[in-house]
Formats: sequence, C-alpha cells, structure tokens
Amino acid sequence: IVYRVAHLLEQGVLPQQLLLLTFTNKAANEMLGRVERLLGRTPQGLWGGTFHHIANRILRRYAPVIGYQSNFTILDEEDSEDLLKLSIKDAGVDTTAKRFPAPRVLKSIISVSRNAQRPIAELVDERHPKFILLTSAIEDIARRYDARKRAANSMDFDDLLTNWLRLLEQPGPHHALASQFRYVLVDEYQDTNRIQAAIVGRLADVHGNLLVVGDDAQSIYSFRAADVANILRFPDAFPGARTFRIETNYRSAPSVLQVANAVIANNEEQFKKTLRPVRSGGKRPLLVQANTMDDEARYVATRILELRDAGIPLREIAVLFRAGHLSQFLEME
Repeated sequence: IVYRVAHLLEQGVLPQQLLLLTFTNKAANEMLGRVERLLGRTPQGLWGGTFHHIANRILRRYAPVIGYQSNFTILDEEDSEDLLKLSIKDAGVDTTAKRFPAPRVLKSIISVSRNAQRPIAELVDERHPKFILLTSAIEDIARRYDARKRAANSMDFDDLLTNWLRLLEQPGPHHALASQFRYVLVDEYQDTNRIQAAIVGRLADVHGNLLVVGDDAQSIYSFRAADVANILRFPDAFPGARTFRIETNYRSAPSVLQVANAVIANNEEQFKKTLRPVRSGGKRPLLVQANTMDDEARYVATRILELRDAGIPLREIAVLFRAGHLSQFLEME
C-alpha cells in the first residue's frame, strides 16, 4: 500500500484524491510516515486513518444531511453504556430479574446487529437463545437508545460507520465523495465487517480503483462483526479484480511456517498460498498434550525452570494465552 501510494503521487495523482483506510491509529501513522520517508516530503491533503477517524472527518462536513449538527459529540464506551442504562429505565424493564441481559451484553448485541447489518432477533436466536423471550424488549431498548443519542446530537463508535453509510446512500454526498477519491486503499481487509465493506464499495464505484490488502487465514476472532467473506468474495463483488499473492515471509523460521502451511491447508474456503521463509534455522515447534489445566501449567512451569537453569534469561521467555483468565493456573503453579 505504501509503495502504491508513493507511485500514484509520483504519477501526478493529487494527495486529496487518495484515501487510505486502516484499523488502528498506530498502523495509519506508520503508513503515512513511511510514505513521507519514501517521497522525502509530506504529501499535504492525503486522506489516511482508521475507518472511524475518516468517518468522523466526513460526518463533520455532512452531518446536517442526515439530521445531525456538525458539532455532534462522540460517546466513549462508558458514556454509551450510561445512556443505554437510561434507555433500559425508559423501557420500564425489570433488570433485577436474573434472566435479563446485563447492559454490556445488550450493548454487544446492538453493536453486532449494526456492524453485521443483521436483525437483533436473528442474533439473539443465534447467539443468545436464553434471551429469546426478551427479544421485543431488547429491540425496544435499542430504539430508545438511538432516540436518546440523536436527541443529544451524539454518536457512539458504531454510529460513525452506520451514519457514514447512510450518507453514502444520499446521491449528492455519495457522488461528491466517490468522485473525490480516485483511489481507495484498504489495509487488513479480512477484518472488515459488512458495513465497512459496503462503505468501501460505494466509495469506489465511480472510479473503480480499489486496492485491498489482507490475509483470509488471519481472520480468527471476528472483532466488531468482522466477516471473512468480504475478502473471500472480493473477486465476485468486483468482477475483473486481480489477485496478487505475497507469499514471502520475513518473520518466521522455516519450521514454524511448515506448521502454519499444514494447518491452513485444511481451511475449506481460502485463497491458496504457500508461505516461504527468508530466515533459516530455528527449532521445530513442539506439541504437548495435557490431561488437565493443572497438568498443563505444571509442564509449562517446569519447562521455564529448565530453560532458566540452562542459561536462558527469564525476560526471553514468554507464555501466550487465548484469554486472560487462563493465566491463573500458571500463576498458581
């Protein structure tokens, strides 16, 4: 992406005609910094940042089109949950009943519904079946929550995306923005959700110059309703798209890549690729099967002591967990 941006600028494309979308501020700053170092100058006017950052910039300009004032407030997670609690109170729901979802669970249901563009009832049935009888109450709370935000001229993080898409569904703003951005470039495309993919598609439908970079094999956790289908179906969504496989791996030892290639080969849907190492050497990964969590912790702790006694500094030893609470067993050991 960095070299493509630099190349386009050298070819005379104006910086304000480029849109670079990433998922973290750190990644955005790193990319823009690399572009500057590569060109030896700062490209004034280049649009680059996270989806939410760019949404905020654009909505400040066009907010009145969708019924907001340009000085709208962005709610952080704590403010958002407080407003949701007021909405629950407005709905007159008895939250003392153990069967009713906690505010953070409600917030998650509403958030996934919006980012995945799926009905609340469908998500409750699929992910929270124990709340099925409360579906209408949850939908009512979601409506009240939206009404409270709009009345306060405020948006939460999900609103930044949904309102950006709403804006792009208006002929005037859609034509203005899609015409401005001659080239749209997206990083980590496997982490986009349906609404982000829809935004990208509408932004690129005037000039048709869309480049996305991603790895379907890295779509694991589905944060904010990320949908790996966006990258897997990209050639279908954009007929004529060309696919370039970047298979050289600069990070891992050959033995690690052998394991990775063997595991990924079993994915039912994927862009076939074989990772090739640049590095040499490295020990083979070891798989140890333990009968219990205690046995696992005991093995890891014992192995750490063996490595320490062999002269390996503790600061060079790391233990990775799938979730934070799993560290307790090792800490006790």
